[in-house]
Amino acid sequence: MISRFFKSTLIAAAVLSASVSSALSSSVSEWVIVQGGAVRLLRASEPNTDGLYRGGIEFRLEEGWHTYWRYPGEAGIPTEASFVNSVNIASAELMFPAPKAYSDGFSTSLIYSDKVVLPLLIKRMDDGRPAILNANLTFGICKDICIPGQAEVSLVFPAATMKDDVADKLVNDAFARVPITQGDMPSLFPEIKITGEGKDRTVNISAKVSSKDKSPKLFIEGPAGSYHGVPKLTSVKKGMAHWTMSYIGLPEDVSDIELRLTLVTKDGAFEETQSVSVPQASASK
Repeated sequence: MISRFFKSTLIAAAVLSASVSSALSSSVSEWVIVQGGAVRLLRASEPNTDGLYRGGIEFRLEEGWHTYWRYPGEAGIPTEASFVNSVNIASAELMFPAPKAYSDGFSTSLIYSDKVVLPLLIKRMDDGRPAILNANLTFGICKDICIPGQAEVSLVFPAATMKDDVADKLVNDAFARVPITQGDMPSLFPEIKITGEGKDRTVNISAKVSSKDKSPKLFIEGPAGSYHGVPKLTSVKKGMAHWTMSYIGLPEDVSDIELRLTLVTKDGAFEETQSVSVPQASASK
């Protein structure tokens, strides 16, 4: 007869084996609970034709809570991720759908609320071996007050995967929301000009939009270390929208500056980077 101890050992081993197998085949990680919500990792079932995997970091936020875009705006903490402790991962690129603007009466922030999936583009070092993506996330999370958030999430990318329609849809929908990079296409911004001096220096932007679009959105990111405001829409007329933004918070004493522009219209979201001349201060009389 098989002893009770041996039976228990067999059962425990079977349960452990099933748990490991489930973890290896799962397309989603366990939820990590954070104040105001939860976060987890996702992956698509199959790699792209170029061998890159699509994945995502999913935030589910409680009612009234929000987190931030890669540039938080006039207040907040940017959402960032480090993947340095991953296994068999050559690179992992975090991408961002366009945010929405939120004003608390004092400042305007660029946020996500309710739920959002931030897309990931992942390359393994060796496609023949499983990989482990370990993401260390830092972000701000706010309701009545804002606090720094942190979470560590991990997901196995096995050499062979199983189909998961739910995870695939979440990941594919997230990539569809990433702004389209203009690249070599004609610029959507016929005029970007910096005028004035000192505290009166202003960034002026014009963009082509649909004649039916009365409320396009524009988000601007300066060079690393910038801490500037959010552009204000001043007019939309005959397919042309105009914004202004104070130059305060952007680099001083430079002859030109690179601005990353994200335009959200009824036709979709678009992104491009422009180098803009910065007028020099007038010589003292």
